Amino acid sequence: RMIGMHFFNPADRMQLLEVICAEKTSDLTLATSVAFCRNIKKIPVVVNDGPGFYVSRQLGGLYGGSVYLVADGVAGSVIEEAMVDFGMPMGPATLSDLTGIDIGYHVRKNFEQRLGERYKMHPLFEVVYQTGCYGRKTGAGYFDYSGSEPVPNQKVVAAIQQYLDENSVTPKEMSKEEVVDVLLALGINEAALIMEEGICDRPQDMDLALIYGLGFPPYRGGVLRYADKWGIKNVYEKLKVLEKQYGLRFKPASLIKEMAESGKTFYQY
Repeated sequence: RMIGMHFFNPADRMQLLEVICAEKTSDLTLATSVAFCRNIKKIPVVVNDGPGFYVSRQLGGLYGGSVYLVADGVAGSVIEEAMVDFGMPMGPATLSDLTGIDIGYHVRKNFEQRLGERYKMHPLFEVVYQTGCYGRKTGAGYFDYSGSEPVPNQKVVAAIQQYLDENSVTPKEMSKEEVVDVLLALGINEAALIMEEGICDRPQDMDLALIYGLGFPPYRGGVLRYADKWGIKNVYEKLKVLEKQYGLRFKPASLIKEMAESGKTFYQY
């Protein structure tokens, strides 16, 4: 009779509700929980238990590539603008400030411990965390909120610049389209890994969850629909390039490789 329910903040406005099944959750318990979700006007998405469930885990995939780009010399402002132009409600830094950089830090540590080497925290995120600027709740994170409008927080800017200088990283020009490709490739790969682990395996539910849980632009169809339109073989080739450039975090999931070779798509799998 054990089951979990993950509401999204703010709970009175966010429509999505993840229903998390344990190993021995009965069909009756699941059906009762889904009915309860509908009675309180929520959209239920059923997932199996695992670190971050589905949506929070996928957030780490979709926006997790941003730290690799900043560490490579790409301006954070370009990344923010690229994702907003793509249709997301906000960029990774703005979202991190809203949810709390300290929360993100502990989530990453949990993923690292439970999911292994692929999820090892990037050292630049450790640098940002050590500034003690955790976002809106502390008055400053990536941005400083002390004025009428948020502006880049110079303490965090200086910490990032010191990291770049110590690693001999120079500014790198990157188009917004390329930024989107990098972040979406990692997000698509994360979805494939989640499917392999049996956390969630229905593409329709996974896309619906990101639209209602993360604000993924509905006209893009969701991460997996976007992947199918991009072409799984193209995603696979992109990930191989990114793996050589940035390491294990971008290693293509076995499912991506399998679909690229067979010609199948997520919605056909």
